[in-house]
Formats: sequence, structure tokens, C-alpha cells
Amino acid sequence: MRNGAAVNGEQGAATWRRIAAVPHRSLRRILFRPAFLVQGLAVAILLNFFLVRMLSSVWLAHSRIVEALLQWSGVPWAIGRWAEIWPGSSAPLLRTPFLDYQIHPYYPWLFLGLTTILFLIGFRRWPAPWKPLLFSLPLSLGITLFYLKAVSPALPYSSEDFCALWYRGETYLWLLLPWIWLLGFFLLNVPLWMKLFWLALLGFYSFLWSAVRLATALATFYYLGPLWMLFFYFAFGFLADFLYIVAFYSLAVDRAAVRLYRQKEAWG
Repeated sequence: MRNGAAVNGEQGAATWRRIAAVPHRSLRRILFRPAFLVQGLAVAILLNFFLVRMLSSVWLAHSRIVEALLQWSGVPWAIGRWAEIWPGSSAPLLRTPFLDYQIHPYYPWLFLGLTTILFLIGFRRWPAPWKPLLFSLPLSLGITLFYLKAVSPALPYSSEDFCALWYRGETYLWLLLPWIWLLGFFLLNVPLWMKLFWLALLGFYSFLWSAVRLATALATFYYLGPLWMLFFYFAFGFLADFLYIVAFYSLAVDRAAVRLYRQKEAWG
């Protein structure tokens, strides 16, 4: 009886392992074709070439959107110096004033206190993925406040410097987007129009969302001061870019998976 039970137990465990080891149907039924790799390489190279050629015009249009948003939010602005964003490509930098902490000396401490309270309250209530972001808020404000009190009463970066850093970071990202799409989406056996559609939609959203975020950052510096500069650069910069890329990739792969399942894709 014991031997029979042991054999049945081993067979059951083996069956469970086989079931658990079988990959999802969509994963084992995707056909890879080297032609798609060549197709993606051609698209990525062409898009990078045209973006570099049109980069000055792209950033000029980007600045016009930011100017309109600043005008709408009541933030005074002026065209500052031109900066070289990419070799051979320059863009106008926007100059906006900051809230003067010499006139409002208690504002930095108030902001730090409020964000610390927010972190302590949200630490138990918010989901775990949000906790690092919550902590980065008082941390970045505390680092900037320490600099203002211990090193210099003014930050070494102006709004023009912030724009220049923003433009360069977004330029590198836009140049990388086709290559990210190449590795993650162009290798799938879906029509070329579908790949180009999602890539174009991602590029348009990236451009528009970049302008909105930059305008929001400059407006925040005007109304609340430069204490928020470090947080906005990382949370509204790199983190926001990462999140929308993942979101668009998930949506695109979901649509592609539906099509691949209908095509009954199989390994070659």
C-alpha cells in the first residue's frame, strides 16, 4: 500500500511538473523569421537618420507647445540661449523665473514636512511598488534643501539648464525607441503596418507627453520653487518615460498576440 501510494505520488508530482513546465500557448507558437530582423533594422536606421536631420525643427515645435502651456498656466517665460542638443542640431531654451526662497524662507521646510507626512501616511496604505516613489519625494527635497542651506542659497541650475538636460535626455530616448521596438516587437510575425502604427503612436505620445511634463516642471518651479527640480528630473523624466514605454509595449504585444493566435503560429 505504501509503495503504491509512493508511486502514485511520484506520478502525480511528475504530471504536475510537466503541466507547470509547458509554456503558454502563445509563447510556443510564435514563428521567428530573420527577415523581420532586417526589416526592423532598416526602419530603425531610417528613423534615426530622419530624426537627426529634423531634430532642430522637432525641438522648435516642442518648445512652441511648452510655451503655449506656460502661457495658459500663467507662467512668464522668455526665449533664452540656444544650446546644441545633438552635434549639428540646436534648440532654443526657455527661461522662466523660480519662486524666491529668500522672500519665502519657510516654504522649503513646509514642503519637506508635508511630503514626509505623506510618505509616513502612505507607507502602510499604498501598494509596495509606490513606496520607493513616495520615499523619493521627501528624499529629493531633503537633498536639495541641504544643498541650499549648507552649500549655496541658490541652485547651480537655471530653468535653461534644466531644459537643456531635458532635451538631451529625450533626444537619446527618441533615438533608442526604434531599437527598443526592434527587439521587442518587430520580430513578431505581424504585418508591417501594425508595427509602424504602434511605433508611430509611441513616438507621437512621447513627443507630446514630453512637452506636457516639461511645462509642468517649469510651472512647478515658478509657483513652488526649485526645491522640486531633482524630483521632477527623475520622477517626471526617466521614470515617466519607462512607464509609458512599458504600457505601449504591453498594449502592442497584446494586440499582436491576438493576431498570432488566430494565425495559428508555429515554430519553424
